[in-house]
Amino acid sequence: MNESKSLRLWKYAVLLLVLCNIALIATIWVKPNFPGGRRPETPREFVIRNLKFSDDQVKKYDALINIHRTSMDQLRKESMDYRTQLFNKLHENTNQGITPDSLSQLIANNQKQIELATYNHFAQVRAICTDAQKPIFDKIIGDVTKMMSGNMHGSKHPGDQGPPPRREGPDAPENGRPGPPENE
Repeated sequence: MNESKSLRLWKYAVLLLVLCNIALIATIWVKPNFPGGRRPETPREFVIRNLKFSDDQVKKYDALINIHRTSMDQLRKESMDYRTQLFNKLHENTNQGITPDSLSQLIANNQKQIELATYNHFAQVRAICTDAQKPIFDKIIGDVTKMMSGNMHGSKHPGDQGPPPRREGPDAPENGRPGPPENE
């Protein structure tokens, strides 16, 4: 009789562990993996909240966002096409057609268009701001552009710790930043 109680206890323990694992997996699967359990604020939400846009301004802003996204999608597609063509040149044995130099120039021109489109987009967003909102816009635009690049803290790469530390002392350059290595 003692063995059957022990066996039954083990069955309940295994069943309980299986249910706990299912609950854990369900929690991980359903709950978003954001710091603090909350979804981060989008650049759109950040702008609307900080500038306290009216409903009319939000409608105009959303229209500007849609136009900007459409043009950016097209420009990014072109950029990827140029990059694909460029790196396909690595395995081509012929020098016919477009050269790597001309493809890199197309990529550079495309990037210029991306930057100008983004600049023009924000100029249009600033234009829908009231005079009271414009100074706030001017203060937050840097944060917005960082958010748009997926980078609120200014570091583009996980290992990038930002600019080099300032150098102090008699051998430091005038601006305090490290100069070129001395053995060059």
